Amino acid sequence: MQHGEDDLNEQKEDVQNQIDATNSEIAGVKSKMTDQLNQITRLNSQIGDYESEISNLEAQLNSLNTEIAEKEKSIAEKEKSYQENKDLLAKRLVAMYKTSKTSYLDVLFSSKDLSDFISKYYLIEKLTEHDTEMLEQISNEKAAIENEKATLETSKNEVASAKETLQTKKDALDVTKAEKQNVVNNLSAEEKELEQQLEEFEKHKKEIEAEIAELAEKNRKNNSNNNVTINPSDSGFICPIAGKSKKNITTGYYGYSGHTGVDFAVPGGTPILAAKAGTVYKSEAKKSNGVYVSYGEHIIIDHHDGTITLYAHGMPGSRLVQKGDTVSQGQQIMSVGTTGNSTGYHLHFEIWVNGSRVNPTPYLP
Repeated sequence: MQHGEDDLNEQKEDVQNQIDATNSEIAGVKSKMTDQLNQITRLNSQIGDYESEISNLEAQLNSLNTEIAEKEKSIAEKEKSYQENKDLLAKRLVAMYKTSKTSYLDVLFSSKDLSDFISKYYLIEKLTEHDTEMLEQISNEKAAIENEKATLETSKNEVASAKETLQTKKDALDVTKAEKQNVVNNLSAEEKELEQQLEEFEKHKKEIEAEIAELAEKNRKNNSNNNVTINPSDSGFICPIAGKSKKNITTGYYGYSGHTGVDFAVPGGTPILAAKAGTVYKSEAKKSNGVYVSYGEHIIIDHHDGTITLYAHGMPGSRLVQKGDTVSQGQQIMSVGTTGNSTGYHLHFEIWVNGSRVNPTPYLP
């Protein structure tokens, strides 16, 4: 009898999980998504990827161009030094040739006394050392110039390759945007309204990405410019919903196009906990014209170990922490709601490592 009840309870839980999964977000319009809107969501994600790749390539080009300018300056300075030393040595050799009738031995034997002999010997020794050092310096400078020129050529080849790749990405972006516009042109009035919500959500996500990238870069500089290696199994996170675990995730990472975290569908008002100790980087209610949009009530926490977490769609006015607050692991920071682009009570949870989103599931107990 007990076994039968367990099976029924398990089936009931599975059904409830399926119901809860529909109460997740897809820009607040999951249940109304048409084929065209699903296609736009896919194209938005593709456009975002292209734009990110283009941004990275442009940053790479800027870095390479700066590196090339520095190398060209360094080469010019080395060539100037090389030429000066070469000219100096040439004059020295000419002077030695003109006075070749007088040998170092003659100079030594012309000494008036022992003290004069030692002075002249020391002077000759220093002149010989100087000539040898100058020859070595000229040789080293020439080798350094050749090496830098070779490296410069490599950098210029990388620039040419990056420019070619950049143009390919820009062409692909233009094609994708044109494809999206064709779909948008055929949307109904209701679909166009929903599509605007999608656009608003994508715009806000890019703002969040830029902010977190800036924070991650600042943290990297504070850690000697090194990325921190985070092993998911040793990350030390707890589930942001008490009594839950990764098994209770109702919509997984990229469970649908554009979904950048995991969802826990739970009753409204359920406490949301800090998954790890840290400092509140952002605590905001995202609104447009007085109406909740995008992530709605959301919080971002910097854990100072290369990881950052985001908690979204909280209940109106339920945020208990503000920017700059220090939070401990397990501390309540907000309550579950459905503000912003959401179709039911749930927590949208994201983990970022070294400025990039990761699948939160392996990091959770």
